[in-house]
Amino acid sequence: MPRRLEEILPEGVEKSPEFAQALTHSSAVRNANASNERLEFLGDAVLQLVTTELIYRRYPDLDEGMLTRLRAAVVSRSALQRLGGELGLGRRVVVGQADAMTQALVANALEAVIGAIFLVKGYSGAGDFVSELVGESLEAASQDQVHGDYKSVLHQSLAKLHLDPPSYRVEWSGPDHRRWYRVTIVIAGGIEATGEGRSRKVAEQEACRLAIIETGKRASQAGT
Repeated sequence: MPRRLEEILPEGVEKSPEFAQALTHSSAVRNANASNERLEFLGDAVLQLVTTELIYRRYPDLDEGMLTRLRAAVVSRSALQRLGGELGLGRRVVVGQADAMTQALVANALEAVIGAIFLVKGYSGAGDFVSELVGESLEAASQDQVHGDYKSVLHQSLAKLHLDPPSYRVEWSGPDHRRWYRVTIVIAGGIEATGEGRSRKVAEQEACRLAIIETGKRASQAGT
């Protein structure tokens, strides 16, 4: 869900000189070292390390190749551009000329902000920020790359069993920037499965995974 930067920034960072520098493009200053380029360099390293640790600990059964693909999905330039856009960074970066404002600039500014947080709040503060920043994207990417498309598998399985497509009941709680979703799948014959997660897609995929298991049990019982 779209969030405001202020909602996930650690306390005290926004008023720091490091944060102001993180939002200063090189076109706005004469000395490149007064821009956000050095902070971008630092933030990129911090982002990679925090995300790597997060994935390593969260998915203990994945091999190196899958861990690498999962990390790339959430810290790619396009992913950072999207996240920076959600946070409204494009409106906050100081530039010296209008044509300097690009999507790449937004991604670079986001890395610079992470570098500034690291300097002000240390690894712990930067870690909390990055975890909040990429958490939803990571869950979605893991569903796509690790667990697969359970919804398609479920619908194919039901078709083979000559059962009607399932109905989906969606509930959510929490504020817009921190919503928690609960999806319940109802299948003919009294089969229900419920999944939860930080996005509707994650919750839906988990519900589909559980529904596949349950329909498999029913099919096995019917065949015996």
